Amino acid sequence: MNNKSTFQLVLSILFLAIIYILSVASDPSLGDSLIFTIQGYHGFSFDSNATNHLLFSNFLAFIHILLPFINVHFLFVGVSILSGLLFLFYLQKLLEISEVSSRSSILCILLMGLSFTFWRQSIITEVYTFYLLFVVLFLIHVFKFIQEKKSKHFYRVSFFFGLLFLIHIQTILFIPLYCYLIFKNSKTLKNHLLYGLLITIGLFLVLLIPPLLGHHSFIAIFTNPDYTESIFNLDLKVISKSILKNSGILIYNFLFFIIFIFWGFKNKKLLDYFIVGALPFIAFCIKHNVSDIYVFHLVLYIFILILIGRGLDRFPKIYVVAPLILPLIYFLSYKIVKETPTGEQLEKEKEYKGGVRYMLFPPLNKNPDLNYFIIKYKEDSLYKDPFLKSLYSDVIEWEKIKNNYSKK
Repeated sequence: MNNKSTFQLVLSILFLAIIYILSVASDPSLGDSLIFTIQGYHGFSFDSNATNHLLFSNFLAFIHILLPFINVHFLFVGVSILSGLLFLFYLQKLLEISEVSSRSSILCILLMGLSFTFWRQSIITEVYTFYLLFVVLFLIHVFKFIQEKKSKHFYRVSFFFGLLFLIHIQTILFIPLYCYLIFKNSKTLKNHLLYGLLITIGLFLVLLIPPLLGHHSFIAIFTNPDYTESIFNLDLKVISKSILKNSGILIYNFLFFIIFIFWGFKNKKLLDYFIVGALPFIAFCIKHNVSDIYVFHLVLYIFILILIGRGLDRFPKIYVVAPLILPLIYFLSYKIVKETPTGEQLEKEKEYKGGVRYMLFPPLNKNPDLNYFIIKYKEDSLYKDPFLKSLYSDVIEWEKIKNNYSKK
């Protein structure tokens, strides 16, 4: 990177940092964000079930022990923001290794940073930006090994691969890429394969300790019983709807920039690795037909951005700041949909969260706090929803934790 590109990268990341900080809500979001916040506040949790995210949840607890005087909500969201910004920094390195120009790399950084899903996940206490940071480090060494054939990169690949299992079990979807890397480079890896596998397996085996201690079943490491049906459902109608839903999510995140993927396919270098890496995530997103499927797109977006970046290289007149149109589109979408019958219905159903604004506009700073949820819980009979009913006790506990900070 030249000095101009370095300046643009630093400026882009600083700009996104300001955007994210200004977007943070006053309370944790309902759902996993709230659960992780309370869990991290109370300390370490050594369960390795699919929803606990062993390394992430315990990292939060560790940070809280180091900085107990900071409100855990803002502390843990800070971890998400910092992880997201570091991910974007290393994403630029990955794009560079993948032969995307500096100009297109900066454009892709802004595109990812301002996309709805990444923006939203960066401003709540969730595992995904933390996970993406280690995913991009894993992929950097995958492609460095392919290009340089140095064993140190394979050992780093194996280390990060094993570490990723401790953060999120969806890492299992990288097994085809890891195996393909070994298959394509078997001669080079002849004297290193066993040691690399031992590193990965050794880290993965950490997940087996909690089941051996009786904390939960072995199968709980791999799946949540609530979602098993969606993965094994072969109903073509459901699959067709899922494809449409996932396509809509992709379009809302990247808008017209998606069309550059087609030009990106014209560059064949490393394309086989991109396809092998992306296909399991595509299949999983289609089969795992749940309401929050959009978060499982994030790893896939890395491969998509590489293709978009390569495509953008064929159009040098497109301005680097073009992705700044995304926040405007999201704001207009929220304002327009809010005035429609569908929007009015969403306003009623999701008022406790922020209505249409919550659904279509990434920032959370102007959305209702959890005290408002407590009020609406009884007024609007939210307890009739089993999910919201299960969260009510967590909301009450959070209000007590927050009050403790206000007394200090």
